[in-house]
Amino acid sequence: MKRAVWITGLLLAVVVPVFSQPYQPLNAPFRVNGKNLAFPLAGGLNNPQFNAVDLNNDQIQDLYIFDRTGDVQLTFINEGTPGEPSYRYAPQYVQYFPRGLNDWVLLRDFNQDGAMDIFTQAQGRAPFQGIIVFYGYYENGHIAFERLPFDNEYSLINFPLLNGTETQVFVSLVDYPAIDDLDCDGDLDILTFNPAGGYIEMYANQSVEENYGLDSLIFELVDDCWGGIFESSIEQAVGLAESPGDCFNLAGSEASVSMRHPGSTLLTFDSDNDGDKDLVIGDITFSTLNYLANGGACEQAWIVDQDTNYPSYDVTASIPIFPAAFYLDLNNDGKKDLLASPNATNLSENYNVAWFYENTGTAENPLFEFRQQDLLVNEMVDLGSGAYPAFVDYNADGLLDLVVGNTGFWQSGGRRDARLFLYENIGTANNPAFELVNANFLNLNVFNDNYSFAPAFGDLDGDGDMDILVGEIFGQLFYAENTAGAGNPVSYGPWQYGYMGINIGQLSVPFIADLNRDGLPDLIVGERTGNVNYFQNIGTAGNPMFNSDPTVAPNTPQLGNVRTSVPGAITGYSAPIVLDQQGEFVFVTGTEVGQIEFYNDIEGNLYGAFNLLTETMGDIRVGARTRPAMADIDDDGFLEIIVGNERGGLSGFQTPLRLDSTTPADEPSLESAVRLFPNPAEEQLTIQVGSEGARQAWLFNTAGQQVAQWQWSGPTVGLDVSELPAGLYFVRIVVDGQAIGKKVLIR
Repeated sequence: MKRAVWITGLLLAVVVPVFSQPYQPLNAPFRVNGKNLAFPLAGGLNNPQFNAVDLNNDQIQDLYIFDRTGDVQLTFINEGTPGEPSYRYAPQYVQYFPRGLNDWVLLRDFNQDGAMDIFTQAQGRAPFQGIIVFYGYYENGHIAFERLPFDNEYSLINFPLLNGTETQVFVSLVDYPAIDDLDCDGDLDILTFNPAGGYIEMYANQSVEENYGLDSLIFELVDDCWGGIFESSIEQAVGLAESPGDCFNLAGSEASVSMRHPGSTLLTFDSDNDGDKDLVIGDITFSTLNYLANGGACEQAWIVDQDTNYPSYDVTASIPIFPAAFYLDLNNDGKKDLLASPNATNLSENYNVAWFYENTGTAENPLFEFRQQDLLVNEMVDLGSGAYPAFVDYNADGLLDLVVGNTGFWQSGGRRDARLFLYENIGTANNPAFELVNANFLNLNVFNDNYSFAPAFGDLDGDGDMDILVGEIFGQLFYAENTAGAGNPVSYGPWQYGYMGINIGQLSVPFIADLNRDGLPDLIVGERTGNVNYFQNIGTAGNPMFNSDPTVAPNTPQLGNVRTSVPGAITGYSAPIVLDQQGEFVFVTGTEVGQIEFYNDIEGNLYGAFNLLTETMGDIRVGARTRPAMADIDDDGFLEIIVGNERGGLSGFQTPLRLDSTTPADEPSLESAVRLFPNPAEEQLTIQVGSEGARQAWLFNTAGQQVAQWQWSGPTVGLDVSELPAGLYFVRIVVDGQAIGKKVLIR
């Protein structure tokens, strides 16, 4: 039996990994260019989608952001006064939103009950690209959501075909649809591009027509070329129909329609107070927005004019590759403003991603004036793309400073400006505070070849000071020797690239620790595949030496049998760190999916399988490709964790972990005693426990919703999963009163 895992009297909530207790946010000030950031540890933005929502039921619209880079959600409470926006980062409200949302999210109150509902991409919960809905309501002073069921297998928004069957309303993974009252009957309709592209389809909600009021979502395809327009991939200006009810006809070019490169965003609003809805389009092929004036009516849209550099009367929203537009009252003055951001992940601008245009006109006749490109981003630690933090006392003042590497800021031509950033700890031993003092620490950006820098510090040469290793995108290591000596501010010599000939493949993320306790520092290196490489130091004190081949003993290319990829995936982006708790190592790693994994059973077991205590340490979910750094930076005896992510930002948390504690003694692990197979599963999933007794299991989808439950008494049970949608699931298994959680992929 596995005993409870106690650390200095505090239960580390890892016995049931799927339900690990959330860590509390870290409130540490950060200063950049003499300015204290309002929400430095919000995690950055790359592809934000902006929606208004009343989070706390105080009748004031707050802000919800979905970032499609990592499919992460952020929530901000509106504390401003009319005309003076002021937002407070409030991550505690994210827990009330469904988990596992993908690609795009629109908040719309379809039933006008005062609580926003969620419309979002279906794929991930279904094998189709379409729309699913979550019904919003309030409880205990906060918004909450439940999945809205529809009468079809995957509970999608469907519509009837002429042959009497139904199919889903299609929305591409890369598109952003419009959901608005387009026919002026009071209920919400849908605009989305035809699967072949070029023409926009309108799906009209029949709830009012069928006397259901606003309670229902019943859609029919009523227009297969809304507004009469055709959008090609060749030129930004759309083709206009000659009269209402016509479709623009690209003579003899039906093939061009099917060859259109997919990717468009849609925004509708009445810009001229004539009662019908105008349209703003963003396209993956172009960098500006196209405003399309509707000269028709509610009953029949007809686009008659366009502005391909919208708003051309002010500063054009110029966002390299695939802009998206959003319409909401951001500054709390009763008039909706315009925002624009890039919709293409990893291809476009990654810092100036929130173009804010204030509405200086009226609610009925908006007039947009440009204010800034970096709304909210300028109040965060945001290093473009990728963030790899590490602690070191660079100035020998007794306070741990923070060095962060990045994948880079976007530059024209698709290049990235990668570097190291030094944040000096200007606080006290009990109250850390960080200031950016060097935005190109150690001048690493001279290696201008799209590197992605991941720093690590350790005394490799045994002279008492902290040398530096830096991982990079091509799998090798940069090394610089600290020649300062013990107790002095760091002083690094020249960079050496290709340290010891080590090359693990792609995206090396190093850590330095004496893992075999022979007095010599070893290298632990994560990589893109998700496994972790161990390079044992075979040199001597003062003269480190490593065999560059991870497959040659005493090295190993899969330390501890750790692999951070989810079942069926070929990438995992491991980012390891090792902690020594009074002679007992524990192992922590970031992952591609964004969770933090925690292992023990490392001592004397370097060539065996480490014990996975939890895949969701502290319930940390801050976006994709996480990289943790841990230290006690406020001298309270407990470790803090700073986590970088793919969006180039940082998040911080207080943890219940201490270094002055011991790990539990090795005992047979429930984690290793319970097996799930096959994984991935298609028709049947088998759970093997190995002994008789009462057993229970619950299956949860990525939204945290229970989809199945089983009970049995034997050592093995076969479970039918053939009717479940394909995707990633979490299994909670209780054996003799103890519980564990495991991941399973169902195909």
